[in-house]
Amino acid sequence: MYIKSWRIWLFISYLSLVIYFSVQSGDELSWFFQLWKYDKVVHLIEYFGVGFLLINALKIKPITKVQWNYALCFLVIFPIFDEILQHFIPRRIPDVYDGLSDIIGGLIGAYIRRYI
Repeated sequence: MYIKSWRIWLFISYLSLVIYFSVQSGDELSWFFQLWKYDKVVHLIEYFGVGFLLINALKIKPITKVQWNYALCFLVIFPIFDEILQHFIPRRIPDVYDGLSDIIGGLIGAYIRRYI
């Protein structure tokens, strides 16, 4: 990967934003409770961006099968760690279905970007 590429920095910035919102306590995210009934859709869209931007960053050069497999592993493992992290944040509740929405969104974003 080329660290000087804007694609890499866009992915790193977006992933940092995802992590930033993941470590916020429930009290600081009170504005988000209006979207609570669409929680799974928000998770899906959030990680759609992660998957899309990850493959976008890797497509600076043609993606090898090994890189593709590592990217898919990242898109499965990172949301799990994200939900586990929420267990330690005050007033946040980890949810298996949120994790599944994250994984599905990431994989959809990755597959769409790979074939565009």
